[in-house]
Amino acid sequence: MPTQPDQLRPLPVSPGPVHNETLGSYLHRLAIANNRSAGVLARLLGPLPPEFSPLSDTTATWTPRSPHGLATLAGRPVTELARALPALADFLNPDGPQPRPHRVIGRPCRCCTAHRSPTASLVILVLPAHQHLCWRHQRWTRSTHDIPLTHLPEVIPAQRRLDQLARRHRHLGQALDLARKIVEEWSFSGMPIDLASEWTDRLDRIERHPASMRIPAEDRHHLAAFPEIAVLANLIIDPPTHTIDPKELYIATTAELRGRLVHEVCE
Repeated sequence: MPTQPDQLRPLPVSPGPVHNETLGSYLHRLAIANNRSAGVLARLLGPLPPEFSPLSDTTATWTPRSPHGLATLAGRPVTELARALPALADFLNPDGPQPRPHRVIGRPCRCCTAHRSPTASLVILVLPAHQHLCWRHQRWTRSTHDIPLTHLPEVIPAQRRLDQLARRHRHLGQALDLARKIVEEWSFSGMPIDLASEWTDRLDRIERHPASMRIPAEDRHHLAAFPEIAVLANLIIDPPTHTIDPKELYIATTAELRGRLVHEVCE
């Protein structure tokens, strides 16, 4: 296969990129569709990044000619690819828009993957940190397998509240990370309010799904505690008091958390 961008030829099969897809994911799908090695395709654009995989999303080894090489291989205009691949867009316009909010590596649900890329077993995306589910198919996607939310209706309004918060607060991802760490600490050191029955009930409903035993326990517990994590993240961003005294802040936050959770149960 030629190694100079000007000598490259379009590959016979050209799957379209998925919105917010990583470069590694798109190159792997392009390679699979054409029975090629993803590593070989990546080397045509520049030196192979360390630990190259579908999760890779770096242009650190690229040259100014790399975007043209990718467009040639894919048989698609650079502008079309840049609309879908954030790393490519950033490479083409390093002084462009404001930095994106906190993002994480994730994936679409299996139904969306099958619709957009029938031959791919997995598509990897760069997603907003607050996005935990597929709205269209009502599936939790923050794990190795989808979990249908038919029997977990309380997860839907929790995600909706996070969507609303994300429009007003750029640092929601950091608040979510902290909220999850606090909830994990509660599991070991005791909770300020009794949530054991709610979490146990949700875990029972999660474990009824056939794929649940193939999902790591940490991911199942994350889903079980997600409504409370969402409430706590909101309280971290907008605390009920501005006191700097840790004890007063803890008491006020605990009282507010209890009140909000009771209100949600009654809705």
